Parts: sequence; C-alpha cells; structure tokens
Amino acid sequence: MQILLDNSETGKISFVYTLDTKIIHCQEYAVSIAVSPLIYLERLLKKVKKQLADVTGLAVIIGKGSFTSTRVAVTLANTLALALQIPVAAVEGGKKERWLEILSLRKKGEYILAQYSGPANIGKKHS
Repeated sequence: MQILLDNSETGKISFVYTLDTKIIHCQEYAVSIAVSPLIYLERLLKKVKKQLADVTGLAVIIGKGSFTSTRVAVTLANTLALALQIPVAAVEGGKKERWLEILSLRKKGEYILAQYSGPANIGKKHS
C-alpha cells in the first residue's frame, strides 16, 4: 500500500492510496487543527483493513498550503519512513498526478524537507 498525504487545503486532509498496483483510491476527511494527521491515517488504515506494516511507501504534497501543515505532514512521513524502513517522497503540488512515479525513484533512508509555498511572512507587520 502506497499513500500520498495531501493537507494543502485548509480544513481538509486527503489520502490517495493504492491497494493493488493499478488501483488508486482517495479518502478525504474534514480536519480539526487540534488533530494530528496520524489520527486520520489510522482511520484510513482501519477502513481498508490494513496496518502500518502494510504501507510500502509514503509521499507528501509540499510547496502548497500552510507551511506548518506541510512541516507536520513531512515530519510524520519521515518518522514513519524511518520506522517502517520504506521510501518517502516530496511531491510539489503541480506534480500530484505523478506521485507514484516520483515515489518509485526514492530509496529507503532518503528523507524529505518541507518547502514554503511563497515568501515567508514571519516578522512582517500586517496592516
């Protein structure tokens, strides 16, 4: 099972995943800011009757949406990739359709970084 985590839209988290090599499914959840993406991943796995050990690769949408949401998703993906010894990939928002191809080029032990979607606003005064 390979999973793409997309939390680039406020109030929503999407998981695109494979159960068989050619079948792609999507599951979306309305999210609360106080709930970790891990909780939604657990819900997805329970729904499809799978366990974390069944996950063979993870990808995360980067460079789109809230930087904090991206950092949380990247941290979760890197942590699971390390624990499960699976590849992890960062997928730029405009390349979402190619996530399986991008993930297939990654190796175990290579980790990803979050990316801003625009210039940082930290320290800037807002009017």
